[in-house]
Amino acid sequence: MVDLPESGTNSWHIRSGSPTVALVLSQQEMLASQLGGGDGADFALDQTPLEADAEIPGDLAGRSQLMVVEVRPDSLTSLRRIEKLRAQHPKLPIIAAVRDASISAMRTLLRAGVSDVLTLPILRRELDAIVARLRGEMTAGVPEATGKLVTVIKSVGGVGASSILTQSAILYADMEARRGREVCLFDLDLQCGNAATYLGLSPTLTVADLLDAGARLDAAVLRSVGANMARKLAVMAAPLDMMPLEAVDTDQVCAMVDLAKREYGTVFVDLPSDWTNWSLSLVAQSDLVLFVVDLTIASLRQAQRQLALLDKLGVAQDSVQIVVNRIEKRLFRQIDLRDAEKVLNRPAHFTVTNDFALMMTALNQGIPIGDIKSKSAIGRDLLKLIDSIDMLFGRG
Repeated sequence: MVDLPESGTNSWHIRSGSPTVALVLSQQEMLASQLGGGDGADFALDQTPLEADAEIPGDLAGRSQLMVVEVRPDSLTSLRRIEKLRAQHPKLPIIAAVRDASISAMRTLLRAGVSDVLTLPILRRELDAIVARLRGEMTAGVPEATGKLVTVIKSVGGVGASSILTQSAILYADMEARRGREVCLFDLDLQCGNAATYLGLSPTLTVADLLDAGARLDAAVLRSVGANMARKLAVMAAPLDMMPLEAVDTDQVCAMVDLAKREYGTVFVDLPSDWTNWSLSLVAQSDLVLFVVDLTIASLRQAQRQLALLDKLGVAQDSVQIVVNRIEKRLFRQIDLRDAEKVLNRPAHFTVTNDFALMMTALNQGIPIGDIKSKSAIGRDLLKLIDSIDMLFGRG
């Protein structure tokens, strides 16, 4: 029997499916404003008490899709704060919150690049209305992202998550191709990703090129990077050189994956072992999360901690499916499947038989397991996995 202690979690900032509106007001104006829950407002309000001339934390703008910032037109420092924010985040919609604004002050603010001006104290219905209008302008002409997002996370490195991902993705791509839909795979394990290698590819363009594209990223650029096809699967390979995980911007990654969801029917994403705000944001927006573990103390302990983190951040439990890898059918084991389910307090949704030799042969040759051995226990397990994905998405 395995008994693992619970662990605490740290503070994280994630971008969920609903946009985040950052509200930066002085303590006095925060108390004077009426910020109760709006009727039907579909955005998260991130309130930060801050004096009107104080420096705005850089990470606040990075995790927001729209900002409401208090401005005192008679304060040069306060005005320059808005100008600096606009220069650093040219695409971020900024609403200036002003008390008793004159016509000349409003003109000054609009020339500084704010998207609109809101009168202090703020009334929630006025905030909801202006946010709704700006969001409508931001999304006008942008097609809805209808593709499904599947993220793959691992308890610890070495549990075989990337192996399961690549083999499952190529099987699912073959299935979807017969229905006229496309599938792509993002390897966002920016330091240790091997998805392209496991699929027999040596791409010259990678995820790093998509990130470097910045505002120039569009469908044509995306498809050019995924042009190195593994059968019917478009592969966005991990960078050729290691990248610092913290160097990646959450909004940029989310925008990149949103674009892929508009272009492809299903998007698989391999995530790094170390959590970041952007990887948590992708998990929070996923239609399905495949959490790969194995029957070892280290794996289950880390899985327990990570599941607690996801629960704390509000990730729906039913979207996280546990995949237990390298199952062996032998009588005497220190840890069995029931032990794992008890430790995790979750059912094992999928199991994958241990056939290390067959899996490694497939990965080394960059081909599906079925091309080596048409009938195998591990092959059947992977087919069950993709059939279940199909049913979860209402496609089966």
